[in-house]
Amino acid sequence: MTQGIRNFIGAAALIACSFASPTFAQSPGCISLKSVAEVEKDVVDAKGQKSVTLVPATTVVPGTVVTWTVTADNVCKQPSNQVTINNAIPEHMTYVANSATGVGADITYSLDGKSFGTADQLTVQESGAARKARSDEYKHIRWVFKSALAPGAQAVARFRAVLN
Repeated sequence: MTQGIRNFIGAAALIACSFASPTFAQSPGCISLKSVAEVEKDVVDAKGQKSVTLVPATTVVPGTVVTWTVTADNVCKQPSNQVTINNAIPEHMTYVANSATGVGADITYSLDGKSFGTADQLTVQESGAARKARSDEYKHIRWVFKSALAPGAQAVARFRAVLN
């Protein structure tokens, strides 16, 4: 892996983590975040069965799809309500349509990092007319978990993006 790619992956992980850090919970300081970048790898088990698994993203070239997983752990002794993860799409990457997941979370997107809405609510102005925003124009994703996060519990947010 070249030094430039290694630096990019490090910077992208830092960017994702830093934008995910504004996690809001009723109990400040109770949510610990971890962001991981992974890529798919084909594997064959001892019986010759083929499957796909996620492995750490060590070599990333343009066109590679990276799966970003942000894990929020409640490290306090009381539940955390309204756990929210805000995550930027890393620079030089494009969001893969319909790839954001988070069990028990409402997922919204943003074109500017300030205003969030569902995919159907986002619009852009083009040639003087409004049109529905394309997923490749999304710059941020927000997960709002509907249930309180119990002490010691974990919430997982995930999305995919391709390196431009």
